[in-house]
Amino acid sequence: PANITEVTAFAIRLEDRIKNGDNVNADKLTIEKLSRFFLDDMQPPELARTTYYSYKKIIQYRIIPYLGREKAPRVNGHTVKTYSDMLRKPGVRLDGKKGALSEETIRKDIAVLSAILSYGVSEGLLTINPLLYSGKRRGHKKAVKEYKVKNFTEEQAKWFLWALDNPIDIRHAAHTRTLKNGKTYTVKEYVQRWQLPLKWRFCFNLALFTGDRRGENIGLTWNDIDFDKCAVNIDKSTASVEGEKFTKDTKTGSTRVVVVPQFVIDIGRELLAEQKRTCLQLGDKWVGFRGKQFSKNYVFQQWDGSQMDLGSPRHEFKRLIRIYNENIAKNEEEMLPEEVTLHDLRHTTAAILISNNMDPRSVAGILGHADPSTTLNIYAYFFRSKTQEAANIMSSVL
Repeated sequence: PANITEVTAFAIRLEDRIKNGDNVNADKLTIEKLSRFFLDDMQPPELARTTYYSYKKIIQYRIIPYLGREKAPRVNGHTVKTYSDMLRKPGVRLDGKKGALSEETIRKDIAVLSAILSYGVSEGLLTINPLLYSGKRRGHKKAVKEYKVKNFTEEQAKWFLWALDNPIDIRHAAHTRTLKNGKTYTVKEYVQRWQLPLKWRFCFNLALFTGDRRGENIGLTWNDIDFDKCAVNIDKSTASVEGEKFTKDTKTGSTRVVVVPQFVIDIGRELLAEQKRTCLQLGDKWVGFRGKQFSKNYVFQQWDGSQMDLGSPRHEFKRLIRIYNENIAKNEEEMLPEEVTLHDLRHTTAAILISNNMDPRSVAGILGHADPSTTLNIYAYFFRSKTQEAANIMSSVL
């Protein structure tokens, strides 16, 4: 009788759930199965290729291995806490990379998990997204995280520009070399005069004076350079997914035109002439556009006219800093900080503009931020440094 009573009670509860619109089959739906449905339906162009690839890696390397067997309706705040704590432990990465996962990465994992559950609701596979009601996804609004960015100071930016435009004498110490036959000989100390190639001079000058992102820089074609108005049109970006380069919209989908100094445009004019000479010299080996269509070529190319790889500028940037520090800087105080990256030229642009009283909306326009609040959030430190200046103004006026 007890068993019959339990079955009857279960049948009544089941009937009530069906009447209330609950998806009874959701009880059997695992996170792994729902994730695979999500990846099948969200393929580009539904999601941007870079976004889809990022989601796919998170799902394959962490969500499925660690949460795949969980029943989707039972995921809640406790599940999220346990999952987050587990991701903070060493050795949990399955992507082959070293080091622990950052808190930002863990937060992104949870956001992807929530997106998967919301997809399940939209497809009628789940009644609700449990995370939206778990307390982990609601609660009090948290303070916006203040970013900490790296950048060159104004003085360091001037040293960097000097390194772009001037030859550097590289001192090579005396050393011994070994031939293939096993014999050795001594190379005396010597000096080699080195100068950054033209394409890198233009690439790094544009990065500093426009504050563009790496993909936006690599995605430029000669059609985007207005030599008469000294202007650069930024309306697209190059990205790479699983080794394949492709062109997409800018990060915010916006288009902007940034005016640069005349000397930067002059370097670009030299580079364009150099590329045209290379095109003639290579003949059939040139894979880019020719003749009247030459302006469709990418500004930053490989030796045969094809588009430059996204990783190339980073290596040359680091090499330039190393050469400058080893051969020009007289002491540690005069060295360029080695921890600064190519992307930090963008932060340098913002820091210089802000410190010289450009308003947030204008800075946002140059950097391509969709909302000035993004600029205020990322560069809060630089704007906060203006408070003393504000106090001096108020004091002098009142």
